[in-house]
Amino acid sequence: MAYQGHGIDISRAAGADLSAQQFRAVKLNASGQVVVAGAGEAAIGILQNNPGPGQAATVRVAGISKAKAGGTIAAGGDVASNASGALVAATAGRTNTSDAGAAADPLIGSHVLGTALEGAASGDVFPILVTHKGAVPTTAA
Repeated sequence: MAYQGHGIDISRAAGADLSAQQFRAVKLNASGQVVVAGAGEAAIGILQNNPGPGQAATVRVAGISKAKAGGTIAAGGDVASNASGALVAATAGRTNTSDAGAAADPLIGSHVLGTALEGAASGDVFPILVTHKGAVPTTAA
């Protein structure tokens, strides 16, 4: 099924060569430039073009976007970035209790960038709804 719709795009300078990164999750670096997001990181959106270093990067920050799949994704599932900015099924959060101090136990999981509108296999370009849901909670016991 084809999805059409408007989204909200922003334009920022590319902080690296993004010419082969179209439809991948991106974030801002410390200089406010667009770079590929890492595994589970809080991405700002999906890169819509293919800029070289310093060129304008167009990022879909809300709405429907095409995205590159980095693994098998189910329609309706939450998606997050993998280490190369491709989207994968988001990992449910859990508390890391491997240390002695409960106050320092971090939440481990994915930052959810959006929802898959169709299922996809690794390497597919598929539609997502960019929503920025935050961390994926686990099911209450």
